[in-house]
Amino acid sequence: MSASEAMPVPASRPVPSRLPGAGPWGTLGLLLALMVLASLAVGSMTVPPSAILGSLWEALGLGEASHKLDAMQRAVLLTLRLPRMLMAVMVGGVLATTGAALQALFRNPLVEPGLLGTSSGAALGAVLAIVLDVTLAAHVGPLRMLVVPGAAFLGALAATVLALRLGTGGGRTDAPRVLLAGVAVSAGAFAGMGLLTHVASDAQLRTITFWSLGSLGGASWETVGAAAIPLVVTLGLLLSEARALNLMLLGEREAWHLGVDVERLKRKLILAAALGVGAAVSFCGMIGFVGLLVPALLRIALGPDHRRLLAASALSGASLLLAADLLARTLSSPSELPVGALTSVLGVPAFIGLLARKGAA
Repeated sequence: MSASEAMPVPASRPVPSRLPGAGPWGTLGLLLALMVLASLAVGSMTVPPSAILGSLWEALGLGEASHKLDAMQRAVLLTLRLPRMLMAVMVGGVLATTGAALQALFRNPLVEPGLLGTSSGAALGAVLAIVLDVTLAAHVGPLRMLVVPGAAFLGALAATVLALRLGTGGGRTDAPRVLLAGVAVSAGAFAGMGLLTHVASDAQLRTITFWSLGSLGGASWETVGAAAIPLVVTLGLLLSEARALNLMLLGEREAWHLGVDVERLKRKLILAAALGVGAAVSFCGMIGFVGLLVPALLRIALGPDHRRLLAASALSGASLLLAADLLARTLSSPSELPVGALTSVLGVPAFIGLLARKGAA
């Protein structure tokens, strides 16, 4: 039995929950359920909420729905909104949980996955694939639809591994060096994107702009299936380290004495972040502020215990991205706003308010 298992987690400063309702889990679970229902029901074609559960039950072959939808409503629900909702839940949950884990690992509430170079690396890979699309199309055939997500995913992994290597010296991972290396990698990636956009055609520039602003419009059962594996694996890896992250709040030396393999934990969490964020960015584009604001606000409401904070971040991140996607689909219907731009519009004032609160404290 390791020391971390033998010793109880030191009590963090008790912070009472400020969430209303029977408890934080009931409140966050109810919020997510309401956002899921709204995401499936609301849009250019309304689907009666009372018929949604029965239709899903019938689609699974478990019985007949008492309230039948017409063919168009059924198609919209099952082939468009349901995979889109699942993608939003997974991506929002992973982005927020990753932000919570990295903020604890680097002991900095302003850290988010983008600071490791992951998002910019994914963007560089995607832009490269878009610019080379004509050349690649002749060789990949029916796999052409996966070229941009695949290139973005590889770009995210390569950028994160490079930042991790640059931040490692003498067998020890230096957290501030990893962040600085991430900033340098991001700058290099953006420079590469600038050069590529200089040689891109007008059509390619429109595609690059649309992709970089973020969207869940490309969600389908095929993309949900491909994204589910890395996203669910990332979520499981992060949630399994809640106890170790609590010990890391005491300091690296103290955590090591309490049985935490600090170097292994750093590498595991950084690579898990690359896996999850890379998958999210590769299928949905750049979606900012979810990984920064959700854990920062929840830490104020729930306290620093990561056994609660990580799971609450997953629920809240999913709800936030569902809400942003619902607004993106309905505010200017029938056209669609970029969801990444909306999360930034919502996130900037919240972030300024958070900084003002810190400054006044």
